[in-house]
Amino acid sequence: MRRGVATTVFFIAAIALIPSLWPILRVHILENSFSKLKINDSRDAVVRMMGHPWKQEDCGKWLGGTGAGCTEEFVYAHPYAPYIPEYWIISFNSDHKVINVYHAVSP
Repeated sequence: MRRGVATTVFFIAAIALIPSLWPILRVHILENSFSKLKINDSRDAVVRMMGHPWKQEDCGKWLGGTGAGCTEEFVYAHPYAPYIPEYWIISFNSDHKVINVYHAVSP
């Protein structure tokens, strides 16, 4: 009987912690994957490493300005954005290759 109660309490606590631990894990995944990106990586490689973006925009639509040769940008946001204004931006050329990466953090 005690074992069943302990197991139930453990699973309830685990389920309660998942929503608070997921953002920490997601930020860690984004930071780790972003640091491994290289110029000329393919668009598919970016999605495999970082997951699907928060926004997929034409260049300059989200942050303004546009780099030479940029045709598309992926924007990855902190799970608590805009309250924690941190974004990872990846720009692609017409061949769907990475041409620029930018980590935007508001002070």
